[in-house]
Amino acid sequence: MNMDNQLKKLNNAVSALQGSQARSRLLRLFDEGSFVEIDRFARDADMPSQVVVGYGTVEGCPVYAFSQDKQVYRGAIGKAQAAKICKVYQLASQNGAPLVGVFDSDGAKLNEGIDAMDAIAEILYASNNLSGVVPQIAVVAGACVGSSAIIAANSDFVVMSKDADYYLNPGDQNAAASIVADDTDEAIDMARRLISLLPSNNLDVPAAFDVADVQVKACSSIDDVINAVADDGMIINIGQGKNETVLASVGGNVCGLLTLAEDKISADEASRLARFIRLCDAFSLPVISFVDTSGFASLQGAAKLSHAYAESTTVKITTIVGKAYGAAYIAAAGKSAGADVVLAWPTAVILPLAPETAIHIFENDKLADMKDPVEDRKKLADEYAQANGDVFAAASNGVTDIVSPNETKSKLIAFLKMLESKRVSRNPKKHSNIVL
Repeated sequence: MNMDNQLKKLNNAVSALQGSQARSRLLRLFDEGSFVEIDRFARDADMPSQVVVGYGTVEGCPVYAFSQDKQVYRGAIGKAQAAKICKVYQLASQNGAPLVGVFDSDGAKLNEGIDAMDAIAEILYASNNLSGVVPQIAVVAGACVGSSAIIAANSDFVVMSKDADYYLNPGDQNAAASIVADDTDEAIDMARRLISLLPSNNLDVPAAFDVADVQVKACSSIDDVINAVADDGMIINIGQGKNETVLASVGGNVCGLLTLAEDKISADEASRLARFIRLCDAFSLPVISFVDTSGFASLQGAAKLSHAYAESTTVKITTIVGKAYGAAYIAAAGKSAGADVVLAWPTAVILPLAPETAIHIFENDKLADMKDPVEDRKKLADEYAQANGDVFAAASNGVTDIVSPNETKSKLIAFLKMLESKRVSRNPKKHSNIVL
């Protein structure tokens, strides 16, 4: 074939790639002019491969990414697409850089049969091996269903456009995402924000920012404490639930902040909190917990959250802002849970048993004489809590310091500084056996 025909063929291929929706999404993800495409002329039989892969920088940090293109053969995953995707997983691992996957595919390329299933299994295997090594972010831009959804769900973060499809089986509701954006552009922008806060890999140090104003905002309860201690404009809410999980900076230090605010933490919420703690621990992000709970709704949830706290070796600071009873204190709030520092507000109440339970053991004679069982029992429980749950008594043993709400942020910053060089060695093992 002569040179003119070759150049014409090259120009036609380049023109087709330039108009790819998948490619335009990666151009939005990466810093302007930094995107370098890998294997851009790879083909699947007689058509372009259904995925665009490459690397570039996000806020100056190297990142690898792939982006599916549903406009090309429904974005179906087969051997050709899997080979390109697995290559960027390998490069991300070798170079210690975050990986972003933009999902928009109807699933496996069915006409390839078992080869298509093996191709998806290879991607899932690569993703699992990379877990805890570099941050993985899935951007669900369109369809992410069936086996593709399993790959996305194994990422550290799933950022989904609100109009996207994200489920395993036909008829299922959309699975829960870490972040739900208004559209694909916003989802990609959120991925950029996450990368700016996260270390590049598990051996890197967390990011630090220069913050001009570290003054705490007014707060009076667990409902507003995270917004009060986090730096302005540096908060990303991760997931939705009765307990908050947030990536934010505190005095310029990027941390994972969470609240134990449910009266009795449900099994589902315990799972979500445990996974967030393990994510922070994988990338050495300090975990700051705010506690106001009477305990757990299930044994499995208590064991799971306790395991996540105890196993993590990152910096752990707990602030008890309200009640911490029994298992809640033992498993998640106290030094027995592996906390480096335990702070408490003057209003905190720490008890081995919930007052409503304790009065049936210690105040049984008073219960027998009650004229109004409902109101009198409540009043007696409150009296028991005030008499026996005094935080100043706890400060003589398990509580590091008692702080006012308004000095919470300054204390956190001081302790984060004190603990910034923390190192912990554990017994060698393959992995722990967390309750699932």
